[in-house]
Amino acid sequence: MIESFIEGRVRLRSVALSDAKFSERIREELLKINGVRQAEVNPRTGGLLLEYDKASLPLSLLKRAAPLFAEIDALERLPVDERLESLEKLLRDVKGILSAQMTFKH
Repeated sequence: MIESFIEGRVRLRSVALSDAKFSERIREELLKINGVRQAEVNPRTGGLLLEYDKASLPLSLLKRAAPLFAEIDALERLPVDERLESLEKLLRDVKGILSAQMTFKH
């Protein structure tokens, strides 16, 4: 669930983020996106704080990815192996949307 969504920062909360392997995978992939400054996961609280450069990733673009971030909650109901496989697809989709900004600049 998206807990807060403001320019420069997105906070997510999900039981799925309590899984260290799952949350680390999300963090690693988010840090690969141009404009992401920081991705901190707290498995104890099931929280993720994503900080980004609003010039590189405008709020309008992040809002397009918001439904995908919201899908993280649905993954918690899956068995672990299916959860990680579904996470990979979800991360590809998020990165595809957020990387689209690069094509708009040229």
